[in-house]
Amino acid sequence: MELRKTAAVVLTILLTCSFFLADCKQGIPEITTEVVLSDITEEEWRQIGISSKPEGVSIDDFKKIYVNVKIAKSKKAVERTIDIPDLYAVIDQFDRLRTTMGGSGEQNNIGTEDTAEWTAYAIFDSRGLSNQDIRDMFSESEIVVRYRLNNGYRIESRISIGDNMTIEKDYII
Repeated sequence: MELRKTAAVVLTILLTCSFFLADCKQGIPEITTEVVLSDITEEEWRQIGISSKPEGVSIDDFKKIYVNVKIAKSKKAVERTIDIPDLYAVIDQFDRLRTTMGGSGEQNNIGTEDTAEWTAYAIFDSRGLSNQDIRDMFSESEIVVRYRLNNGYRIESRISIGDNMTIEKDYII
């Protein structure tokens, strides 16, 4: 009888430890970012309203900055937030009003989906700016990613938009 009690206690301790270790080993979510500076497409050119097109501009005078951030393997997160700077503000505070259109969106169904995703883009008049000027414009702009797992583990990560910018010609999103 004593052996059974000891075995039951040992089994209970082992099961408790295994559940604890499994919870600790739930994994760290993966963060991926994509920051792309590209020429605009014909469709985007057509969408820019006439009132937003300065006189004498062509499609080659506009650029698009696109930001996409994902937190994958994060279904066990109890909090997930991503702050992307206001792209319009960064661009328009550089030297003059340059933005013509843009948008943003998010998918963040905590507890039901394994991946959360945030996107933002802005199309702007790039006349007088080199690609390096645009990269420098965003040098101090950061994406801030925060999440908390159900075991209390918290992470905050900062990602520079300027440092992570990829420059592509005719990049199609």
